[in-house]
Parts: sequence; C-alpha cells; structure tokens
Amino acid sequence: MRMQKLAIEYLQNIQKTLPNKTAIIDDGQCITFRELWTRSLTLAYWINTKFQITNQPISINLPKSIEAIIALLAIQMSGNIYVPLDIDAPASRKYRILNTLDSNRTLEYSSGHFNLSGAIFSSSSESLVAVESSVLGKLSTRKTNDPLYIIFTSGTTGTPKGVTLSNASVIDYINWAIDTYSITDSEVIGNQAPLFFDNSVLDLYLTFAQGCTLHLLSKNALRFPADFENYISTHQINFIFFVPSLLSNLVSLKVFKNHNLSCLKKILFAGEAMPLNALKQLKSSLPSTLFSNLYGPTEITVDAIYWIFPNNIDLLNEVPLGKPCARHRVLFLDDNDRLVTAPDRTAEICIAGPGVALGYWNNSQATDEVFIFNPEPGKEDEIIYKTGDLGYISSKDGLIYMTGRKDNQFKHYGYRIEAGEIENSLNQLDFILQSCVLYDAEKKRIHAFYTSNHSQTLPALRNLLSPLLPQYMIPHSFHRLEKFPMTPNGKIDRLAIKSI
Repeated sequence: MRMQKLAIEYLQNIQKTLPNKTAIIDDGQCITFRELWTRSLTLAYWINTKFQITNQPISINLPKSIEAIIALLAIQMSGNIYVPLDIDAPASRKYRILNTLDSNRTLEYSSGHFNLSGAIFSSSSESLVAVESSVLGKLSTRKTNDPLYIIFTSGTTGTPKGVTLSNASVIDYINWAIDTYSITDSEVIGNQAPLFFDNSVLDLYLTFAQGCTLHLLSKNALRFPADFENYISTHQINFIFFVPSLLSNLVSLKVFKNHNLSCLKKILFAGEAMPLNALKQLKSSLPSTLFSNLYGPTEITVDAIYWIFPNNIDLLNEVPLGKPCARHRVLFLDDNDRLVTAPDRTAEICIAGPGVALGYWNNSQATDEVFIFNPEPGKEDEIIYKTGDLGYISSKDGLIYMTGRKDNQFKHYGYRIEAGEIENSLNQLDFILQSCVLYDAEKKRIHAFYTSNHSQTLPALRNLLSPLLPQYMIPHSFHRLEKFPMTPNGKIDRLAIKSI
C-alpha cells in the first residue's frame, strides 16, 4: 500500500531513483526526471516569493508541451491549483473561465521565459538546496483533500463549469491503475489527450509514479495514418489511452490493419462508447494486445468503471462498461432519485467513492444539483455524483452497460426516444464502425450518421434495423462519413455534424 499525501510526491520520489531517465519527449525535445523536478522547483519558488498565494487557481495558457507540464507541476508545488486551458478556445470562453475562477492569474511561456500575470520569471540566486527546502516546507502544510487541479467542462447555461479534483482522488486512481494494468518503468506512453482533458491525468501521473517515458503526440502525428504508424513504431510506444472516436477513425482508415503496430501492448479507451465492430477489428489486428474500456465523466477522477476484454471478443454482442474500480461503487437512481436495485432495469448511473470530485469551483448551485447525498441506508453522509448517463447491471454477466444519456433523449410523435439506443442498434450491424444519431425537432426527423468499410443503400439499412428497433425509432435518413469530426477532446463533434 503506497502511503502519500500529495500527487507531487510521485515526481519527488522518482527523480531520486531514476534521475537521468528521459521523462518526457516532445517534438524531439526531451527532459529527464531530475531536470523536470529542478525546473518545476525553481518556478514554484518564484511563484511563492513573487505572489505569496496558497490554494488559489492559476490557469495555464500553453500548448501541450514540456513547458506546460513544468507549469502544472510548479503550480501544485507552490501549493496552488492548476487549471489547464485550451489555447484554441475563443477568447470569450476563456474570459468566462477566468471570471468563474475569480482570478486572472495565468501562466504563459514566450521567448524562452515563463510569465505570470505580466511578471516575467527570473531564477533565484539561492542554492537549489535552499530553494527545495523552502518549497517543500510550504508544501508540508497542504492536505491530501486539498484541490490539485480544475478542469472546465461545458455548462448547459453556456457558462463552463470548473470541476475540482483533490490530490487524494488522483492518488487513489493512479495507484489503482498501476496495480490493474501492471505498470512499470518499461512503459513507453503515447499521450493523445490534451492537458485540458482529464484523460491526460492518467498519462502524466503514471509517468511520474513509475518512471515511464511519456511522448506528447502532436495533432500532426495523429492526422495521417502513415505518420501515426511511423511515430508509434519508431519510438516503440507500448501504452496508449485513446478516446473511442479517434481510435475508431484510425480503424476506419485501416491504420492497424495495414501497418505493423505490434509494439502496442496496452490500449485503453474512455470518454464515450466504444463501437463493437471497431473493437473487433482492432483485436483481429492486434491479437496479443490488452484492450480495456474505462468509464468516468470529468466529475469523477478520470474513471470509476473498467473492463479488460477477454480473448474471445468475437462472442460479444455489445461493449460493457464493466465493473467498478477498487473502492468505488455504482448506484442506479430513478427520476425521483430513488434506488434501483433490480438487474436489467435502466436508470441513471451514479458514482460513489474516493474519485468523486469536490464539486464545481465557485458554483454551489450546479454542485448541489448533481453532487447529492447518498440515498442508501446508513450512507446518508456520503456524497455521490449523478452522471446523467443511463445504464443497467446485466443479469447475464453482472457487468454494467450504458444505454445513453438523459440529455440525449427526445420526444418523437409522443414517444420518448434515447439516441443511444438507436446508436447501439446501428453498431450491432457488422459493417458499421461507429454511429451518431441526431434529431431535428422542427421537422420531426431522425438522422443517423455512420462510418463503415463499405456503402449500404438506404432501404437495406432500414430493413436491417427493423428486427432491432420499433418502426418509430428507425432513422429517416442515413449519412455515411469517411470519418467523424471531433472536438478538441477527441469526442464526436455533434454540433459539427449538424452542419454537414
């Protein structure tokens, strides 16, 4: 059992045992664990002496890079909370985020120097020993339940919500992942997720905890199949954490079928449902690779449910979310927040356990709506998170399955329809790799979009869906795409599809 108080202790320990090992590689640039520690340490000392703040949010307005990682390490080492921003986000969204934080402290990097709120970083004349002693002395007052980072997610009102996660929740998640996936310092991790997306938390802290080497994959490395294959094989990357949409796009482009990527020994995916047929094609191309599905909204520390797929993946009819991660529990609540315990009955998925976020920063109203007291008898003091996702526990295998989202429901001629149910039916068709269903409320039409290896005519698709869905749920139109447009997080961009 690993006993530690703060997430930064991972790096503090590994830089002593593996000081000269390469920690991060970014576009040919690299940095060792000792260099990462000392550069972050000196920046943290400057933040402490220049600003003298504690437990305050400091945003990071940097592209994914070694400097961005130094920034997020330095902020937590200074006893504050790091907030990664999307540098490509509109200025108006950044303004709303800073307004929510009630802080304009933003760490940037230009012309070879960090700057924070207009002040340019300058290294101290103090010895490194004195700097380290000062920083660690201040850090000793931090508590394990203090916030570590804030990640902003979309808000239904148009104002982004700042999900606040603690040191304790990250430590619990990373220690679970190390044990579950047998992570050692031999792991060469390909980081696909941007830093403002919580999937990156797994990549970063596995690296710090176990002394892995982390490659920051650029957008260009993922844009063209040949470039992706070349980078992965050249650097012998053996662990990667994908978003299913991106992974499915690579499958549809035949990246794994036409290129030798046998070096990939562990492929994890999370963020949305993984299409079954894309998964089967992956397993066929990489039969010895470990594949694992993970589930957890931003309001949970990355993931709370997982499943490692067996070798006989061809026997699956749908992709399960799996079972709760250690020390987590899954509850199902009906529309009145009452417990649903019967198997095979669809209800809202709720999460209990150490990974539950502290809430939304400076937004108690939104926090109270979804972070509620546990209705289970004897556990009324526990806070659980209502995900808004719908699912059930199967009586056949005891695993958790997701059926869709509450906010993706629509009314069509009096019928309440879940878009995810139609998507699940489409994904059962052998030739469908991935699908997305949208509803035009004005014209009362259901539109289906999909990727596949070959084209199907409109009558054929309707006929194939007839045994799977009632007639009122069968889409009025079907649109085959070469690949799905994606958000910066790598998920299907439903707004972009509407304009197609």
